[in-house]
Amino acid sequence: MSDFNEFMHYRVLAFKYSLRNEELTDKIINESGDQIPLRNVCAKLSPELADRLDSMVSVLGISKRLFIERALIEALDQCDEIIDAHGVPEEIESRMGGAN
Repeated sequence: MSDFNEFMHYRVLAFKYSLRNEELTDKIINESGDQIPLRNVCAKLSPELADRLDSMVSVLGISKRLFIERALIEALDQCDEIIDAHGVPEEIESRMGGAN
């Protein structure tokens, strides 16, 4: 990719994601206390994986919450597609809480 093309991708994506104002979202979530219905999802991770996550969010300049939320949404969407592709019966889906 040429420098110009790469730069234009950067600028367009920077503009696209600036419209979402995710820093404000994080601030509101952190200051809301129990006013916004949220659930904490915890997982024990290896120190190496936790350090890698910390490094990546630092490099990207995003919150850990945003990174994990986006990764979970993507992973769950992929699982939904796989379930659909393999024709998982509705009874099994209902035991999973209605994945779709």
